[in-house]
Amino acid sequence: MSQATLPSFSRRTLFIMLCTAAGVAACTGVINPQATSGAEYHVSSSRPSAQVTVSNEGDRANVEIYSDNGIGSASVKLISGAWPGSIVMHFHLQGLESLQYLYAETVVNLSVNTQNMILQSISVDGATEETIDDQSVYWMPVTFVDKQGNASESHVPGGVIEVGAPADFLSGEYSEFTINWIDFYR
Repeated sequence: MSQATLPSFSRRTLFIMLCTAAGVAACTGVINPQATSGAEYHVSSSRPSAQVTVSNEGDRANVEIYSDNGIGSASVKLISGAWPGSIVMHFHLQGLESLQYLYAETVVNLSVNTQNMILQSISVDGATEETIDDQSVYWMPVTFVDKQGNASESHVPGGVIEVGAPADFLSGEYSEFTINWIDFYR
C-alpha cells in the first residue's frame, strides 16, 4: 500500500488562505449562534465597510450597525430557533436620513431629520406609501442614546440611534428582514 502525500504549504501561504477565508465570510455573511435564546442568525452586508452583528440579550436581539461611509444595507435571516420578543437596531452613525426595513412585501421607511423629527411611512404589497404614527403596527420606536448609554432628547455626536423592529414583523412568521440606511447627506 502506498501512502497518500499531502501538499505542504508555507506559513505565509497558510496565513493568506486563512485571511482570504475570513474576508469572504465577512463580506458574504456569518452565522451568529446565540446560546441564550437558541436563535441563530445569518447576517450579510452589502459593503465590507459595513459591520453588522446580532447578539441576544434575554428576550431581545441587538443588531449593531457600523458603517464607515454611512450608506449600506444588510440582511438578517433566522436560521434556527425563534425571534426574540424584540429586535433593536443600534445605528452607530452621524444621523439617519433614511432607513428602510423590508420584510415579505412590506417596506417601512423611517427618517430622522436634523431637528430630530421622526417621520415614518409604510408600503405593503406595492401599494401607495402612507404616513404612519406610533399607533400603527408598523411603527418603529426610536430612542437617541448618548455616549454614556443614557436616553437623550436628541441625537448627539458619538451617540447611537436605536430603532425597534415593527410589531407586525415580531408578531408574524417572517424568517428574514433587510435594512437599507443612509446617514445625513454629506
